[in-house]
Amino acid sequence: MEHDWNIDYKQAVKLQKKLAAKVLLEDSFGHIHRIGGVDVKASRDGYLYCAVLVFTFPQLEILQKQAIKRKAAYPYIPGLLSFREGPAVLQCFERLKTRPQLVFFDGNGFMHPRRLGLASHMGLLLDLPSIGVAKSKLLGQFREPKNQKGSYTLVKDAGQVIGAALRSREGTKPVFVSSGHRICLQSAIKFTLNVSQYRICEPTRQAHNFLAKAF
Repeated sequence: MEHDWNIDYKQAVKLQKKLAAKVLLEDSFGHIHRIGGVDVKASRDGYLYCAVLVFTFPQLEILQKQAIKRKAAYPYIPGLLSFREGPAVLQCFERLKTRPQLVFFDGNGFMHPRRLGLASHMGLLLDLPSIGVAKSKLLGQFREPKNQKGSYTLVKDAGQVIGAALRSREGTKPVFVSSGHRICLQSAIKFTLNVSQYRICEPTRQAHNFLAKAF
């Protein structure tokens, strides 16, 4: 489901709305025994750095690491981050010898103004179940969850549930979990808790750490 990336703001917004209608917000996968973690960072000189790590599940043993550096071809525009980072993510996945069966993204999925954050956009193009786990809230309203690990409250925007504020570790700020593609919110929360030792879930935390050392 590849599409043109060299489009202007209005075209990108129109495409987001079209793709969002294709996102599946219910479980569509079998037994999961390989998961992935994705992290992308940008440099001041206009380069993007992307890492994808593949782990066994639930053991979280690393099976594969891949990282790339490429020039950013799209400007930073709030709400259109996936158009900037997406090509780097896809290039990184092309280099994997073994694909994960479920992917965690350091970012948002359904928790997005047009319901197509990076996790949803990439999940759709890769045809993989995906979860967005963000460190801060992009939009919506929520009540602070209880302090114990596993507590969560729903995040709503205009009355619609778009994700959850999840206490992934006791005594830390919540993370913001949303469905990406081919997974429901409850399953996204469950999988996130299963791979969270610290506040940031292991797949994206380790992808971030690997990226910091790779370049």
